[in-house]
Amino acid sequence: MTQDQQRISTSALAKALGKSSRQMFTELEALGWIKRVDNQWQLTSKGEFEQGRYRDSERYGRYIVWPDSVVEHRALVNTEDQFTTAKGLGLKTGLPAARINQLLADLGWVTPWLKGWQLTSFGTAQGGIQKEDASTAIPYVSWPKKLTENALFKRSLEQFKEAAAVETVTGCRAMDGHLLRSDAEVKIDNWLYLAGISHACHKPLPLKESAHADFYLPQIGLYIEFWGSENDPSYLAEKMRKKALYEQYGLAVIEFQESDLAQLEELLPRQLRRFGLAC
Repeated sequence: MTQDQQRISTSALAKALGKSSRQMFTELEALGWIKRVDNQWQLTSKGEFEQGRYRDSERYGRYIVWPDSVVEHRALVNTEDQFTTAKGLGLKTGLPAARINQLLADLGWVTPWLKGWQLTSFGTAQGGIQKEDASTAIPYVSWPKKLTENALFKRSLEQFKEAAAVETVTGCRAMDGHLLRSDAEVKIDNWLYLAGISHACHKPLPLKESAHADFYLPQIGLYIEFWGSENDPSYLAEKMRKKALYEQYGLAVIEFQESDLAQLEELLPRQLRRFGLAC
């Protein structure tokens, strides 16, 4: 056989490894073997080192071929050992996969797409690999396991998990910049922000009586209240007054207590679905 006959295309390489062509090109790009230039795949110096070459065809034009031995290359065969999904990252960080994906979206590394997640160029730069569920065709992204050591990811994770640091005596700063009165309110605000839900804080109720809701969701006309400690008689009196106003004027409201915070990831989306907002 000639050297040329011992080479295979990237699509043939994908088939040999049991992957889709799209996944194969994305993995090779993440490995730094190829790059996209003017809507064409080009070899990098690293790809040339791995013995990638160009082949010209009247039917397909110029495309890249690889030595057939590359099917046994460690970087391609053992990718699953080096990568994990949002669920895997969640297990390492103590957050649900949905929240991890929203944090990654906040960083600009993925965007929502067809009930799943689409990798961006910024996510590719972090080593993400676009994949697709074999049974549902829903897109998702595989990430290097070492992403948990990434400075940007760690900072975003800490912002969310620690519910932000106290900046002044007046309150706590949420991820979207809102200044709130407690860590509990910050947790709710961060959840709404990462879920992409438009919300206002300390929104005046549309009444003659003076009263402010903790949060307001204009998309569905819903108020959210977090009831804190009831040890203060004046706080308890204000709580009862506001509850009476919601009931008297028929305003839609959902309420949370201190004990609900540990289950916020389950309770908040469940409550919002009752008002027609899927998240």
